[in-house]
Amino acid sequence: MSRNRIVTIILTFLLVITLFFIGLKLWMYIYPQDFDDIGKTSLSLEITTEDDLIMQGLWYEEQKDFANSYKVFSKLYDTNHAKAYLLKKIHLSLLMNKYLDASKKELEILYANNPKEIEVLRLILTLHLMQKDYENAKLNAIELIDISKDPIDREIASDAFLYGNDPNKSLAILKELYDESMREDVAMRIAIILSDMYDEHQQAIGILHEHSSKFESQNALHEKLLDLYTKTKNTDGIIQTSKLLYDKTKDNKYLNYVIEIAWGYYESGECIKSQEIIKNIVNDKVLSEPKTRAHWHKIKECNPQISKTSTQVHKSL
Repeated sequence: MSRNRIVTIILTFLLVITLFFIGLKLWMYIYPQDFDDIGKTSLSLEITTEDDLIMQGLWYEEQKDFANSYKVFSKLYDTNHAKAYLLKKIHLSLLMNKYLDASKKELEILYANNPKEIEVLRLILTLHLMQKDYENAKLNAIELIDISKDPIDREIASDAFLYGNDPNKSLAILKELYDESMREDVAMRIAIILSDMYDEHQQAIGILHEHSSKFESQNALHEKLLDLYTKTKNTDGIIQTSKLLYDKTKDNKYLNYVIEIAWGYYESGECIKSQEIIKNIVNDKVLSEPKTRAHWHKIKECNPQISKTSTQVHKSL
């Protein structure tokens, strides 16, 4: 296997066994005798072999130390000018939000040499988004989705259109991606755009509800549904979703929402309705707020006939 092939594999895939080997080897460099001060010593840039520098740069990146990782891959690129190191260096500069002018110049040269290279398009599109150059970002997005069907690329492209004030195009890309993948995070993004940018709360509810009816969903989806039901004053939706979230999380704040709605019916003289809402809350020990517990007791003790009579008397007055 050629050296360049080895470099590409190392840069692309961080397999568990490779990370384990890297960790052992780096420990020998950093802590040859003392294992009591782990994490207190920085890696040295004096390591000179190419393979060791690659492992060093990847280790820094794994530790979120992008500045030192950038230095390592800059040194590697300065040594042999391999494109893989240049792309890695640019990627790290974007992660740090530093050296962007230099990265832009390097990307423009790479793009001019090969405008169809996917990795270069990804980076230059991301850079344009970071610099709020949305018109160029949209042009890059069109190029990217024309040559790549990778879901990640389509997500990046959808961001370009969203921030470039073309949410319709962003939605079209995301809906196509969702139809193919049925991914929950994509459904969430579609719902957020519909709700936050178009005030199409009912459409957003429909998308999230349909997804949750077909697949086991994360709490974040139900939280968004709860938010949408609150915005649309859909009390049945609030009650059902709050109870579901309580069953999943045992966080009693969700029961507080249920009691709050039941209390509204109680105050309107609808004793039976309020009692029906709280019938599965068998005691007040699961309620966190004194006011909520007091409301629970009053609803439980409510006499439907008396409540109905008092409401009629109040209306006649």
